[in-house]
Amino acid sequence: MNINHPSFLPELAFLKNDLSRLEELLLKFTESLDGLLHETVKNTLNAGGKRIRPLLFLICAAGKNYNADFVLPAAAAIEMLHTASLIHDDIIDNAVLRRGEKTVYYTYGKDTAKFVGDYLFTQTFSFLNSYSNPIILTEMSDTARLLVKGEFDQIKTKRKFFQDQEIYFEKIREKTSALFVLSCALGGMLSKSGSQDIENMKNYGNYIGISFQINDDLMDVDADFPAGKGLASRKAGKPVGNDLRQGNITLPFIYAFEDAGFKKEVMPLLKKGNLSDSDLKNVYKLLLNTDAIYRAKKKFEYYLLKARQTAGLIKGRKRQKGLAAVCDFILSETGAGKI
Repeated sequence: MNINHPSFLPELAFLKNDLSRLEELLLKFTESLDGLLHETVKNTLNAGGKRIRPLLFLICAAGKNYNADFVLPAAAAIEMLHTASLIHDDIIDNAVLRRGEKTVYYTYGKDTAKFVGDYLFTQTFSFLNSYSNPIILTEMSDTARLLVKGEFDQIKTKRKFFQDQEIYFEKIREKTSALFVLSCALGGMLSKSGSQDIENMKNYGNYIGISFQINDDLMDVDADFPAGKGLASRKAGKPVGNDLRQGNITLPFIYAFEDAGFKKEVMPLLKKGNLSDSDLKNVYKLLLNTDAIYRAKKKFEYYLLKARQTAGLIKGRKRQKGLAAVCDFILSETGAGKI
């Protein structure tokens, strides 16, 4: 599988074997399927990704009671829920690419994508059958509910160009941060961590999730794009400008629309509906004349710093160093520059 997780970092070397076992568990699940379901799930999981969420789960689970055999099914459940949400997200956005590969939606059609996403969603809970603690299932179902609500909120706000920051942050807490919070919290719960540690893990997950989403927003306004050097983000693995084309207003544009000059020049282009490549280039050139990207970068830095500070409050040297290393990894992958 084309995995780009940061297990090569010295601070995370202690999890390298368990991350490999996670891939084996996901592969075993895939090989148990037949026909079109096997093909679509295999292609989706083979496209890889960073596996950041199960990685955070394993770091937070790495307390004195750590048992890989016990926690790996939950790690798989987290990745399964994430993958299901991505497939549904691609349907809503009519997405062609995901992680640099053709999406299930584009390759097989809306109906197949919907059922594959639904199937993976149900399998999330199958992986959790081995846990007797009802709170685990409650946390997972609550997170699934937030993910769905976040998607609904995104649909409601499509092509609403003038959005309040509070609406934006509420939406990404549901769509993005919720799964990061779950990953960290479940790790703490399954390792029988104290209530204060679990609360700090949840806060870390929220901060890292927000910074992760803002970075994704920044990748959609790739600096190479206005110069016409290419229409695909190398790191995000999807077309640059995709959010704007779909009518999803990201943080840089929320800031940009506070600029009266930008608003006046851009609105005639946006009202056209279907933006051409030439239209997008013009929009991004105008965006660069505002302070919007700078402000979005500063907000990214703020939340990443909050995550790093919170990591230091969690008991266990391995956990602290591991969670800080994930911050470093996200920064190294970022479109936001350096802190």
